Amino acid sequence: MPSKKQYDIIVIGAGPAGSSAAFTAAEQGARVALLEEHEQVGTPVVCAEGLSRSTIKGFLDIRPEWIACSLDGAVIRGPSGREFTIEYPGCGWILDRMVFDAALADRARACGVDIKTCAKAVGIEDSEIIVHEHGVEQRYCYRQLIGADGIVSRVGRWMGLDTRIGAENLEVCAEYLVENIEVRTHYASLIVGMDNAPGGYAWIFPKSASAANIGLGIAPHMTGYNARWILDQWMQREFPKGRIIRRTFGGVPAKILPRFSGSDFFLVGDAARLTDPLSGAGIATAVKSGMFAGEGAVRRLHGKPDNYEARLSKYILPELRYHRRVRNGYLKMTDKEFEKIFDVSRKIFEGTTVQDISIRRIVTRILLSSPHILRIAFNLLF
Repeated sequence: MPSKKQYDIIVIGAGPAGSSAAFTAAEQGARVALLEEHEQVGTPVVCAEGLSRSTIKGFLDIRPEWIACSLDGAVIRGPSGREFTIEYPGCGWILDRMVFDAALADRARACGVDIKTCAKAVGIEDSEIIVHEHGVEQRYCYRQLIGADGIVSRVGRWMGLDTRIGAENLEVCAEYLVENIEVRTHYASLIVGMDNAPGGYAWIFPKSASAANIGLGIAPHMTGYNARWILDQWMQREFPKGRIIRRTFGGVPAKILPRFSGSDFFLVGDAARLTDPLSGAGIATAVKSGMFAGEGAVRRLHGKPDNYEARLSKYILPELRYHRRVRNGYLKMTDKEFEKIFDVSRKIFEGTTVQDISIRRIVTRILLSSPHILRIAFNLLF
């Protein structure tokens, strides 16, 4: 007979969302299991590794050993190749996700979480998780379940939610970790234009003085080329001597679900589609939603309202919904319009030092400054 063990809470997926949910619940006394299908937490890395200070402030203190590079601003490049710099001291970091993810899992383990690696959840029957663990079927009982199993999440589907992602709600990404290149160490580069990244953007995120994550995300319905081919062409043009040491391919959801939980489960992070539809950022929302779900699950165990979706509505969803509307307008723009926005943005930022950036304020200023793009204003503002 397969073995069975009872847990108060089982978390599926040991990324930032899952580990945050696990340690939050365990710190409040719950018996928690954290299931990770890979042999090692933090691998493989499927992330550009960028994190802004403003999005995580008040939720998690970022330790120096988790940081590959600190950021003091960004270089913006338009379709024509022109650039300007936004000076924004201390705006964020490029993390080392292997170290970061392992540290969050270590925090969970120190709180008493039972972490199981090589443990792939394959189904649910009567409040039991069926797990293939090191080639052997195991069954674990739970009272509350937290799905943190990423963009390919099956937990939502098992629980009756429609988490499918159509082409119009997906950014397909390709990224290489590249060495032997010259990097502007404390500045992220963001690059737009139909030739550079149709329906998305490209990036250079510094990891050191001679290495960077170089990648792009595209809207697949807007081009006949795949993300890897576009990235390879860019690499040949701009980084012909670069040495690729890691290749990463994946997707970022740009869909917002109507609900994120049920009577005995929560979805968090990418599994809940809680990634920024405009930037693709997801680390901060993963940590925050994981913490909210961990606390909510414990409240349920004690017979109290969980408040999970209310907290998402307060701290996460307003920005994601607005950025989703901005993305709808962004997808309709031409390179000519991008160039107009580039010129307006340069006037706003060049020669100044900023302490905060609000997409809503930037969009409003661009629209007021450039009547040529008012035809898409309603998509952006309303």
